[in-house]
Amino acid sequence: MKKLKLLLSVLIFFISMAVTGQNKDINEEADYYFEMKDYKKAYELYDRLYTLNPKNLDYKFRLGYSALYYPEKKARAIEIFEDIKRTDKAIVVDYYLAKAYHVNYRFDDAIKFYNSFKEVKDKKLIEEYKEFIADAELGIVNCNNGKELMSKKIIADIKNIGAPVNTKETEGVPIISADESIMIFTYVGEKSTGGLLTEQLKVDKAEGTYHEDIFIATRRSDSTWNEPTGITSMNTNGNDAAVALSPDGNILFTFASDVKNPGDLYISTLNGADWSKPEKLNPNINSEFWEGSCSISSDGRYLYFASERPGGIGGRDLYVSEKENGDWGPAKNLGPQINTQYNEDAPFIHPDGITMFFSSEGHKSIGGYDIMYSIRKDNTWIEPLSMGIPLNTTEDDRYYVINAKGDVGYFSSNRGAAGGKGEQDIYTVTPGILGEKPILALLKGTVFVDEKPAEAKIEITKKETNEAIGPYYANSKTGKYLMAITPGNTYKIKITVQGKDPIEDEISVDKLQKFVEIKKDFYLYSPDFEPKRNHISVKTILDSLLSTVTSVDAFKNDAVVKAALEAYDASAKNTDPSKSAVTESTKSNNSESGKSTAPSEPCNSGPIPDFASIKGKSLNDPTVYKQLMDIGGNMCMDGLVFKIQIAAYRNPENYKYDNLKQFGTPEIVNYPDGITRFTQLSFATLKEAETARKKIIAKGQKDAWITAFIDGKRFTLEELILTNFNAKAIN
Repeated sequence: MKKLKLLLSVLIFFISMAVTGQNKDINEEADYYFEMKDYKKAYELYDRLYTLNPKNLDYKFRLGYSALYYPEKKARAIEIFEDIKRTDKAIVVDYYLAKAYHVNYRFDDAIKFYNSFKEVKDKKLIEEYKEFIADAELGIVNCNNGKELMSKKIIADIKNIGAPVNTKETEGVPIISADESIMIFTYVGEKSTGGLLTEQLKVDKAEGTYHEDIFIATRRSDSTWNEPTGITSMNTNGNDAAVALSPDGNILFTFASDVKNPGDLYISTLNGADWSKPEKLNPNINSEFWEGSCSISSDGRYLYFASERPGGIGGRDLYVSEKENGDWGPAKNLGPQINTQYNEDAPFIHPDGITMFFSSEGHKSIGGYDIMYSIRKDNTWIEPLSMGIPLNTTEDDRYYVINAKGDVGYFSSNRGAAGGKGEQDIYTVTPGILGEKPILALLKGTVFVDEKPAEAKIEITKKETNEAIGPYYANSKTGKYLMAITPGNTYKIKITVQGKDPIEDEISVDKLQKFVEIKKDFYLYSPDFEPKRNHISVKTILDSLLSTVTSVDAFKNDAVVKAALEAYDASAKNTDPSKSAVTESTKSNNSESGKSTAPSEPCNSGPIPDFASIKGKSLNDPTVYKQLMDIGGNMCMDGLVFKIQIAAYRNPENYKYDNLKQFGTPEIVNYPDGITRFTQLSFATLKEAETARKKIIAKGQKDAWITAFIDGKRFTLEELILTNFNAKAIN
């Protein structure tokens, strides 16, 4: 029996020693993650230690502290610090209990304990807790802001964007092109360049950590995302983070740091499908102090960025630099309207050029960084407004961007709710901005040379002031371009391709009242390619028209077919392509640019007929409509074209036109009145347009009608009659 007891005592001793050794290992690991501020891992380890040693106050405190900064467990922080408060009367416990109430939105309870902590009388403790007391005072302000915002809680739809972008690892700082076709973000995980590395960037699979890399994803037509890939030209073994993307998606700003460099801002440009190696920005932007976030205006003239350089208003302020002689000029502080005595970070200037989002610990913050926005009016930023709850939380909320339309915002967060997939995920929020939506036109399309996508330089100037904007560039591989233009102006557009004569166009958004997206392609041709172009265009139209007739005789006698055949003959003889019946405008997707087509018979281009007899009368009356055809059916004039409008919708997403594809791809334009209009084909006279309209109706589009364009400006036929076919603008 004594031997059994002795053996049991020895066994207990060795088990105790093993547990003590194990606890020591776990304790060291927990302390390491605690010091590294990885509170998720620290929480898990201290939870194990506290379970084994419930009387250890240090484990208990560190567990509670880790819970404060681990969003999924922050509710437990209240439980832990309330329990500590029952046995520990130290005044500092009030501070941490207040923090626990604060992050859990119990603002009144938090204010009570913040005030209790501030009432400490001992001068020695006052000096010792000086920074804590200052933070408690800010906490009270934050809680009062929180109470106000809770009473005005915003109805917002927050969604995790899911796979394949979000994984079990870390995805953050999403940045998008203005049309949301590209998203670039910062990734940390198993795919990081170099794998597990030490702080000195040496491979260490046991204790190393993953470093930041830059990933890119493109959007599919169904609004889902393709599998993200790393951008190899800019990812290194160090930390590489994406911080800003120009609205057209061609310029990327990054932040990079390694053993030798604590971190600076860099720039990379897109050449075809490849990103250039990042180049460091000049000393007007990068100082010896921290600069880690920025945003560029859509016209490329201004760079907004955050810096901790001395001479600011707070610890971290927002600055702006204007481009001078091709490089960034001296930085200017945005002043007290934007910057506070606390930190401001992560600016995002919207493509409209006057709406800026940023994160702030001041203003109406409810705790940590909150997302604010301000609008520039009369050269002054208005008082910043909070994006409110639930977008803003009692944790840090930063790196917020929105699309050009202003209806969807993107941000990253480690919030446990809303379908979190990993340590930090990317989310969308609707609405993207509160109050008035941005007003601008998003102009996008493709530049073609001899019907192949081509690189091009796109120069834009304001017609009234001749002020230059940009320049912009069409991608060398895809020919695609994207630009944002603001209302109140008519813009001159010049497209230049090396070795070709430039082409020019104009677009007016003088009276724009809302966001519109305009699709406009540009075509340049070599002199010897012009006949081929017309030959291809005519064949396309002939093939489509052939399917609409019932006999060969009907085909030969069709007026539109006659016009197409004449165009075919003209192109075969290398005659002036501008006189052919069918031009490239029938196959392009230009928004309002249709070129005039010649009639099948000589048109009446003399004096404009008198339309007095039908002015003000409804064209729904067949008799009136016949009179219009009799009076002006054969009339033509320079710059006047007639198109068949097949649909007009405020919500065009569900409109299908499969039955009309034989007539070519419709031109789709979202007009300033909020209506998206679909048109097909283009003719010089009303009679030719009417012939085509009847064919479209015969294919099931019963409400097809004719719309006129004079120098690209849209007219209804009634408006055209009222102005006697005058080229007077109709807004």
